[in-house]
Amino acid sequence: MSDNHTNAADDAALADDVFKRWAQRPVRFAVGLPSIDDPEVLRALRAETHPWGVPKSSPAEADSDPPPQGENLLARLRPAVVILHQPMGVAAPEDANDQPLLMVLYVREGRRLVGRVLPLDASIGEIFIGRTPDNALVLDDGSVSRRHASLLHGPEGWTLKDLGSTNGTFVNGVRVREALLQDGDRVRVGGVILQGVLDAPRAQRVDEIRAHLETIDVLTDAATAQGLVGRMEAWAQAAGRPEALLVVLDLDGLGAINQKYGELVGDDAIVALAERLRRILPGGVSCARLGGGEFALWRSEPLAGGVAALTELVTDGVAAEALALQEGRLRASVTAAGTRVLPGAETPDIVLARVREAMRLLKRGRSER
Repeated sequence: MSDNHTNAADDAALADDVFKRWAQRPVRFAVGLPSIDDPEVLRALRAETHPWGVPKSSPAEADSDPPPQGENLLARLRPAVVILHQPMGVAAPEDANDQPLLMVLYVREGRRLVGRVLPLDASIGEIFIGRTPDNALVLDDGSVSRRHASLLHGPEGWTLKDLGSTNGTFVNGVRVREALLQDGDRVRVGGVILQGVLDAPRAQRVDEIRAHLETIDVLTDAATAQGLVGRMEAWAQAAGRPEALLVVLDLDGLGAINQKYGELVGDDAIVALAERLRRILPGGVSCARLGGGEFALWRSEPLAGGVAALTELVTDGVAAEALALQEGRLRASVTAAGTRVLPGAETPDIVLARVREAMRLLKRGRSER
């Protein structure tokens, strides 16, 4: 036991030392740095002989790449999606609710970054946003241009300006060249979605938004899987409940769409599918996005025609006309499977898992024909 305790203490001391040396690198504050207590990372650190984290003696050396033996380790420690450049010693974003901020709502990869906050400091002048490290706010995502947009504080507030980006800058779903941000506005930079929390009280509102993100999907405004299971559990606990219906569907060919047209078009197709579902679904049917192009439909009471009628309505309704994307239209289809849900028969999570698997088997069978 004493050996294990010593190893744990050594690991903690080593992790603390590496963090301190990493923090001394020039004006870089990392949001979402991977955990330093990962055993694999710690083993790599022990094998690392070069003190790559120690600041170099000159600016040229400070900006240089680490030596070859440190490259893989440095990549492991590099923030996954979002880096905020600031002088060291400033408060961490989670503690910086005394100033205006942007909050990360959606990233295609790096789910753990959702809910992080990025303080806006008017004293540093124009805040450049882009993919490369020379920006003040770095969004390391392929959909973001090298220098994508900028924010500047003036007498009327924060002005967001697109800098000729490839994939555009959007405010509340509208592509803009320049816009004065209002509190609560949703900003999309390439494929990254943020929300402005500009007015006080910020700490309380950040907590409320984080709670909201647990049950509502930012991309489509449908419920999340967690939100759906919550509704199913409420139904299961109600007295005298009738049988319910659950249908799971998936957008066909989403991988091919992403590969051919890019992931932003894929996201656009997912949003268009959610809008189509809202338009064609009968009353009393709620919609949740489970991930990717996969959705679940839930009705807590019987429906004329049952599961077959709801499945047919959805598949025919999606195929009836092309989905309207931001740039063009897309013919689409979905694969769907469903079941009656009887009171007390199965827990909601088991029912959902069973229907998802049935849909995937059906989809796989069709692709093999």
